[in-house]
Amino acid sequence: MAPSILLLGATGVSGLIFIDMALSLPDPPALTLYVRSRNKLPQDIDKKARVIVGALTDRDKLLQAMEGVDTVVSVLGTYPSLWHFIFRTTPTPIGDAFFVILSAMRAKGVKRILALSTPSFYSEGEVYSLGWTLYGLGPKILTPQGNAEMVAIGKAVATADDLDWTVFRVPHLTEESADLPVAVGLINSEYKSTIHLSRASMCKWIFREMEERKWIKKAPMLAN
Repeated sequence: MAPSILLLGATGVSGLIFIDMALSLPDPPALTLYVRSRNKLPQDIDKKARVIVGALTDRDKLLQAMEGVDTVVSVLGTYPSLWHFIFRTTPTPIGDAFFVILSAMRAKGVKRILALSTPSFYSEGEVYSLGWTLYGLGPKILTPQGNAEMVAIGKAVATADDLDWTVFRVPHLTEESADLPVAVGLINSEYKSTIHLSRASMCKWIFREMEERKWIKKAPMLAN
């Protein structure tokens, strides 16, 4: 277990599950939450974690947040936008901000990052089945900006050759049990799974990967 974790996306659904899971461990990690607003965090969180409020592009705040951290975990996601759907625009401010995040990591000597992305972020050597190809069309058509954003996150992190990165790609996220088995691997004829992944089982896998380090400089697909 990494003794000190910086969590990005802490106020989202997956982030709140990650926080609960982290603080419920027999030996909880030191947890830093980097957020735009504290509003969605539990009221007593300051007793259990360090909270830094700042923008993803605020390097000074990021440097403060990185102090004493061993591992960065990003469960940052996006929300559907009617504007981007209608006008088919695909800005990627979160993906672009990762270059600032990675720079702050380097400045503070933080080597490990695990970041959430999408099946649309292709991993070298993969062969998509018809099912996965059709599944991938949905986000591209319905949420073009969100899909582009998640691909941009994957690309930014995967170019950090000097860091120990893992980009974990996820399909449709659900609120099901943490105990559901997780299929981990590259998309090919041997990869067997549903097109769903419970957020809790995803978070459970993240903790396991921090210990096992099986997917350094790789981008596995996760699904139940």
